[in-house]
Amino acid sequence: MAHAESITFEKFRTRFSTEEICRAELFRLRFPNGFVCPKCGCTEYYPVRGRNTFQCRACRHQTSVTAGTVMHRTHLPLTAWFWAIYLCATDKRGISAVQLSRTLGICYESAWYLLHRIRSAMRQRDEKYELSGIVEMDDGYVGGATHNGKRGHGTDKAKIVVALSKMENGAALFMRMQVVEDVTGGTLQQVVDETVAPGSKIECDGYKSYRNLSGVELDAKKYEPGGLH
Repeated sequence: MAHAESITFEKFRTRFSTEEICRAELFRLRFPNGFVCPKCGCTEYYPVRGRNTFQCRACRHQTSVTAGTVMHRTHLPLTAWFWAIYLCATDKRGISAVQLSRTLGICYESAWYLLHRIRSAMRQRDEKYELSGIVEMDDGYVGGATHNGKRGHGTDKAKIVVALSKMENGAALFMRMQVVEDVTGGTLQQVVDETVAPGSKIECDGYKSYRNLSGVELDAKKYEPGGLH
């Protein structure tokens, strides 16, 4: 698909204005070197009329350009999927189902369904991404006023851990954030194991829970404690 960040929505919508254009783009993305049967590897096929699928000439296996994607077996037009994906990817504030419904001219239920499927796919992809290189890591707290009157690590607010990979010059690359039960060493080690590539350098505030993290290099002198508290 086109690089969404490099063109306006109006241009993107014009470029992918029909089902045929969208389907051709999906075919190009799925088979960049030409059709290859996912079952037997044959490169010869023919389209199945009325079903938007392709049948392998060798094993007769049928596949489609949407198989294995969030768009598979849905009744919404591919144009709506393309435009919704563009809007989700470019709206930094996070587009709502109401706004998506108005922009695309579809009912609220369809807009909600699109957002749910797209966000789910984005979350699954993010979960597979490992932070690497220089990773700045800290814990913080979100929510309203506390009930126990405590601050810092004793608060009853929701606890989060934030990890940010960055370049040598400090430019941000990718961030992972998750809610945790506590900020003990064991929990932080689990976060590191799941999100940070082995051998990375973690910059932290020197809090004791970070001191014994394994599999990474620690640097606790980069910034003052309490950056996210």
